[in-house]
Amino acid sequence: MTRHQLREKLIALTKKADLPPIRVHDLRHCAASYSLSAGTSLKVISKMLGHRNYKFTADTYVHVMPKCDEAAAEAVTRVIPRLAA
Repeated sequence: MTRHQLREKLIALTKKADLPPIRVHDLRHCAASYSLSAGTSLKVISKMLGHRNYKFTADTYVHVMPKCDEAAAEAVTRVIPRLAA
């Protein structure tokens, strides 16, 4: 699946689920933030995201959890399982 196809699929699924628009990057950001809050090490998250070093990951995600977009968090639980179907 290309990036464009993934983006189009996500747009269609969020519309079908009556969710606000969500970018793939929003899902990536929330997944990293929730992984961090669940105790996953910064080094593991950094590698998962393809960052060159974990300092960038820390600078980007350590403060994020309180601000994580509710719609993106809801989409993770409602939309992503449908992509596998």
